[in-house]
Amino acid sequence: MTIHFSELRSPQVGEAARRGALLVLPLGQTEEHGPHLPINTDAFIARRVCEEAALQLAGNPPCYVLDAIFYGYSQKAVKDWPGTIVLPQETVIDTLAAVIRSLADMGFRKVAVVSTHGNHDGVTRVAARRAADECGVGPGLFFPAACVADILKDKGKGGPGGTCHACEFETSVMLHLAPELVDMRVAPGGDRIVSPTPWPSSQAFISTWTLQKSRSGVYGDPTVATAELGKLLFDKMVAETARFLRYYHGVKQV
Repeated sequence: MTIHFSELRSPQVGEAARRGALLVLPLGQTEEHGPHLPINTDAFIARRVCEEAALQLAGNPPCYVLDAIFYGYSQKAVKDWPGTIVLPQETVIDTLAAVIRSLADMGFRKVAVVSTHGNHDGVTRVAARRAADECGVGPGLFFPAACVADILKDKGKGGPGGTCHACEFETSVMLHLAPELVDMRVAPGGDRIVSPTPWPSSQAFISTWTLQKSRSGVYGDPTVATAELGKLLFDKMVAETARFLRYYHGVKQV
């Protein structure tokens, strides 16, 4: 039985809704990721995390992964390099809310958005609130990259400022998932983040892109990335995503 929503036929979609299936929407972006990573890195990682998490659920609860959203919002700074497609934030909000409304109209009550693109943090929350107001479905939101800080601190070699964009984290994960798409010969050093805050992102935020100019389209240090680290990071993201999906599906409306 497929885990991919788009491979279902219409009667199967109706049956999935009647069974109370959980739907998972991978949300990525198409943007430059330095000279060494493909421009679909965010969407590629989002899709693979969702697929593996759905497989870990093993049908309990029943779960289907929608086709990933490949286009979204990126800040202006990354348009300095070819490969970045930018939608207005309002368009991303409208799109996400409309997708969730459409799924709710089919009868689905559990829709989770799994985002692997940092610039989508705010828009996903706005879209989820709008959809909940309009159709009574409370979407779930999950951000897998936020779950691996302990691994990067313990096993990563980049140190402070080594992880942000096209960095040790993303490069390691892509080396694990699709090494044929990565060219480490041109992975640049020297664009380490120099302006992090001492507060977690849930408490404080500074738009690094406007404070620090990258020379390569990278923010961090991809030169120390390894496939071994990527496997640790990916496995943790999958496990935590699966744990969230199971929890979210079990939350009852009272």
